[in-house]
Amino acid sequence: MFKTIMKTTVMAMALAAFAAGLNPAQAAMHGRPGTMARRGMYFMHHSLGFSFIFFRFHPGPHWDLMHTAALHLTPQQVAEEKHLAMGMMMETSRGVRQLKAAYRNYRKAARAPNPSIRALVGDVMAVGRAETYLGYVMIPFHLKGYRVLDPAQQAIYQRLAQKMRMHMMHMMHGMHGMHGMHR
Repeated sequence: MFKTIMKTTVMAMALAAFAAGLNPAQAAMHGRPGTMARRGMYFMHHSLGFSFIFFRFHPGPHWDLMHTAALHLTPQQVAEEKHLAMGMMMETSRGVRQLKAAYRNYRKAARAPNPSIRALVGDVMAVGRAETYLGYVMIPFHLKGYRVLDPAQQAIYQRLAQKMRMHMMHMMHGMHGMHGMHR
């Protein structure tokens, strides 16, 4: 069961990266402008499984805004969700910049003929800290976005999120089946 979940997670991440045209590390390392904003996939810049583990249950303020009509958001709620979305984008942008800088330092140190072990370990740890930051910085924004909703809206949200999860699982199972055909 765990192996199946892991394979599914890896396939989902690979599919998302493929859809974005690059893998998460490439997006962070090469600093392709607009990739993150264009795809709206801020979580693509870390390897902590945000989309599979967290996002599918707590899609966040951007998703809430995309479903304004279905959720019957009031103007006040729209303003609150927009505020949360902007805060999340600012924090995430800062984290992506930190991750790019950490990868630059790591690449530079790794190219040295006789690199310092201490420097390389420090650089790898900096990459890890930046990825971890990107993994947790969005959580409060996502949960606060849900808490803006009243109980009736939360019920609608849960139904919509369930539909999204079912769609994601259908896509992943389709990809898993296709993957199995290549063996």
